[in-house]
Amino acid sequence: MTEWIGCDKCNSVVPAMYLVKMVNGELSFCGHHFNKFKPDLDKIAYEVIELNKKEETPQLVEMAE
Repeated sequence: MTEWIGCDKCNSVVPAMYLVKMVNGELSFCGHHFNKFKPDLDKIAYEVIELNKKEETPQLVEMAE
């Protein structure tokens, strides 16, 4: 993905952190605006995807013999 996705509310230069999928389209939000509108978005969104999320890699533990 080479296209930069910004917040649909503030057009910030910061990349969008959340993609909100609704029946009639999608919106992208920065963290600030997602939190501000979250109660209303929870009523109309069928999926919220956190973008650029880094998954933690589980550390292997050696067992004592």
